[in-house]
Amino acid sequence: MKLHLLPLAFLSLLIAACGGAGDGAAATDGASETQQEQPVKVKGEGRKRAYTPEELNEPYSRVSPWRYIVTSPEAQYFERMVGKSSLARTVHNSGHAILVPEDLTFTQNGEWKGILDEGQEEALDRFVGAHVLKGIKSMKMLEGTYENMNGEMVSIERDAQGQLVCGGARLLGREMETDNGLVIPVVGLVESIQWE
Repeated sequence: MKLHLLPLAFLSLLIAACGGAGDGAAATDGASETQQEQPVKVKGEGRKRAYTPEELNEPYSRVSPWRYIVTSPEAQYFERMVGKSSLARTVHNSGHAILVPEDLTFTQNGEWKGILDEGQEEALDRFVGAHVLKGIKSMKMLEGTYENMNGEMVSIERDAQGQLVCGGARLLGREMETDNGLVIPVVGLVESIQWE
């Protein structure tokens, strides 16, 4: 008999320690509110949150400029270039603005062909670096002079037709803020490719 009562006594003690069913539910609600206020942490980086597969893979993902490039149907050529360059991590999480040439740029201009070839790594890095601009604070105020990843000063300005341009690239007016930097879709090359 005493053995049979032991589980009941233990169960009663456990319920009392938890504060009863009503109190436990209130405590759980408070804990989930606190958890919702704090961003989910990614291993190694305290200020960022974990993303859902939908956020990572939806078209024109807002996670980072790199995820935007990977998920944009119009940036397949530039995706290959950035992916093969040594600046892929910089594009992903630097917080800079990335001028993203759309595929039309490359299908109408053959001067880029060969930049993915062996031995052209420096030319590829220079090309990608020319499209990474530091210091743009807002997509609403793009006009100005900025430094690119190659250490050169470039300007975003209005041309004779009133369109925003940067070097030989025309901004398309579809800027997007991501969690890790600004994306600026363009047609044309910011600068011509400088071959080795």
